Amino acid sequence: MAEQGDFTTSRVPEHATVGGLSIMGIIVGIGITLPVFYVGANIAQSIGFKSALFVFIFVMFLLGALCVITALIGRRTRLSTYMILHFPFGTTGVKLVNLLVAIPALGWYAITIELFGQAIADALLQLLGVEVPLFVLISVSSILMTLTTIFGFKVIEKFSNVAVPFLILFVGYILYVTLQGDGNWDIIWSAQGNGTMTTLEAISIVTGTSILMPVFMPDFSRFARKDKDALLGALGLAVGTPLILLAGAAPSILTGEEDIMKIMIGLSLTVPALFILVFSTWTTNVVNLYSSILIFSTLNKKWKFWAIGVVASIIATVLALMGFSTYFIAMLTYVGLVVPSLASIFILHYYFVGRGEYDVSMIDELPAFNWYALSAWIASSLVAVATHFKFFQLTTIPFIDAFLSGLLFYGFMIRLMNKK
Repeated sequence: MAEQGDFTTSRVPEHATVGGLSIMGIIVGIGITLPVFYVGANIAQSIGFKSALFVFIFVMFLLGALCVITALIGRRTRLSTYMILHFPFGTTGVKLVNLLVAIPALGWYAITIELFGQAIADALLQLLGVEVPLFVLISVSSILMTLTTIFGFKVIEKFSNVAVPFLILFVGYILYVTLQGDGNWDIIWSAQGNGTMTTLEAISIVTGTSILMPVFMPDFSRFARKDKDALLGALGLAVGTPLILLAGAAPSILTGEEDIMKIMIGLSLTVPALFILVFSTWTTNVVNLYSSILIFSTLNKKWKFWAIGVVASIIATVLALMGFSTYFIAMLTYVGLVVPSLASIFILHYYFVGRGEYDVSMIDELPAFNWYALSAWIASSLVAVATHFKFFQLTTIPFIDAFLSGLLFYGFMIRLMNKK
């Protein structure tokens, strides 16, 4: 079982730290999952390959830069995101923030397990002519993933070390097979898209797939031995995720499909796709559930790590059985509006209020609410909502509006605090 709750409410000791490649492997493994393949395919079908390529690189460059900053905070504090958020938001205020962040974390688990169950069902029907009820596949898969998760970071690390190299090879092989046919590259490169979304909408959706990572990055970088190990881990998002999105985009244009299993069937890759998708989804959903456990552990320090995992898994599995994937795009939009300013606030607070020094023993002495931070977060989220619905425009990209507004509002609040 996870040692001391996997250090959910305490600093990670030196003996539990790992190298940067292990952390990078986990971050890359998170990206190799059904929803990310689906987003890559959906974006390419909508706005064309060239525009999709620009969106993938642009968004992941920005989010990767944020991951670098938050990874260093996690490494130096040795605390999870949800413990770090106590300092800017207060001991009670952080519970409100963590609950709102828990929604997309559980949502990702639910969506991933639902799409996974459907992909397995399609593969079994294609290969064996066997039709297995979707609820059975979802339930059994969720149970196995939960058992993996409750043994903590060390098991996740070891699992990722085994699975991720195969997953990377598979992503490379998808791209290789896709580009082998005569004229395939020309078809992909010249694809214009069906116009069902704008480039700005595509940026918001792609952002939603990974905007949680800069906020969640300390959950993993707190285990990094040195700063360079934390930075190496952050490269997993900036470099790995665009390639994964492309592995969904390119074959989707050739096959005309957005469902990853149908794409693989169309490329005659059913068996290897089934094998790899099991590992990729397992890796990603274990991390999704792990993050959810860390969030809920801050609500009550007496709750057991494994018990939180079981309850969170049950909630997410019920959502999956109810068809939560219907709200996938809506969830990504929501995440892109309310989460970016959290990163702004805890970055500013760490460097300009905490001065790079967070002592976990001081948490109980913090105020219940830091209204400066909460006000800045609410205000910046409202700005992002307003620009999303085009009440007015700033950068034309809502997640950048949210992040910059968070910097502006909380920077102003810090000046007020300093005067007092």
